[in-house]
Amino acid sequence: MSIRHFFIYLLPIITILLIGLLGRTRRIGFLPAIIASILFTPLGGFLLTLFLGPKRVNRPATLPGVNVRKA
Repeated sequence: MSIRHFFIYLLPIITILLIGLLGRTRRIGFLPAIIASILFTPLGGFLLTLFLGPKRVNRPATLPGVNVRKA
């Protein structure tokens, strides 16, 4: 396999998978990030994944009437 085949076939696949891994920590998620990278080229999928922002963190709610002491 020559270096030309690497750039034509393997590099785009590796790039799309890396964007999917980035999508795991973003609001878009893994699979939608991969689909966006396939539809909009890897650059478009990357920009969309970054644009949508990080996942929101769910903080546990405290029960009403429970006193929480702060140190």
